[in-house]
Amino acid sequence: MQPNLQPAAARAYLQLRYGYTHAEELSASEVRPLHQRKLALIAAACTAAVQAVATGAATEGHWRVLADAANLTETLLDMGEFDDPDHLFRDGVAAVVTLSRLHGDGAPMCLRPEQLEHLQDFCDAYVQMLQQTPARTYIRAHRATERRVRELLLSSYGRSETHEFIVI
Repeated sequence: MQPNLQPAAARAYLQLRYGYTHAEELSASEVRPLHQRKLALIAAACTAAVQAVATGAATEGHWRVLADAANLTETLLDMGEFDDPDHLFRDGVAAVVTLSRLHGDGAPMCLRPEQLEHLQDFCDAYVQMLQQTPARTYIRAHRATERRVRELLLSSYGRSETHEFIVI
């Protein structure tokens, strides 16, 4: 049974291109992490987003970077690629969820000091995690994250679910 979606919304959303193709996943290295240039861009974007939150100047772009990092981290944890014994990643994801609620309510995207510290630690750990993750695993997790978010959006459209989505 297909979800009850507005035809225009369904067509537009389902036609969005994935960030990586299946061919890119298969051709990526099983051992080496992403190229250093790509990792440097990811690290710089994450650090800039945390700094923007710290100064109270976060934009939608900063929110997207943090949300992508949180979603990808959740996928890698769910795939069993990494452990989170100290709940560092889960605390960081919780801080990003708090930011999403503030953003969705139109409030400034700022956090309490302990939440900001969790977010900074999360960003550092996220970058370290990506430096250790093989490129193929990263791309597989990226594609799985996109699928998971799309499935959640499609399955909860028009229903009262417990998921919160901030669509920008």
